[in-house]
Amino acid sequence: MQQLSLTFEPGLAQRYANVRECFAACVYQRGLGRVAAACDVAPSNLSAMLSGDRNLPTDVVERYQQEFKDNTPSLYMAARYCQDAQTIQQQAMAQLPGVLAQLQALMAAAGTVKA
Repeated sequence: MQQLSLTFEPGLAQRYANVRECFAACVYQRGLGRVAAACDVAPSNLSAMLSGDRNLPTDVVERYQQEFKDNTPSLYMAARYCQDAQTIQQQAMAQLPGVLAQLQALMAAAGTVKA
């Protein structure tokens, strides 16, 4: 049996509301017409799928990932649903020093504290 190892892009699960929004960002980054042609879907149909007016079949997302070698939609799903609470907490704790340093610098710039 092979072990699967994933490295999650920080904030990927928080950046998008759902997988449709994530996929739409990927599509528009590469061009709607180009992706539609690669996935054998009419651009107007793909646009309707991305807007939620039509069902977005998983095979369209899979074909996109194969054609463009971009697994961002799958990584989004994994980041959103496969991380355990301890990992999420550790990631949040690791980000705190940088955030606190930024906050301190902003407060100093605003004149509320001395640098």
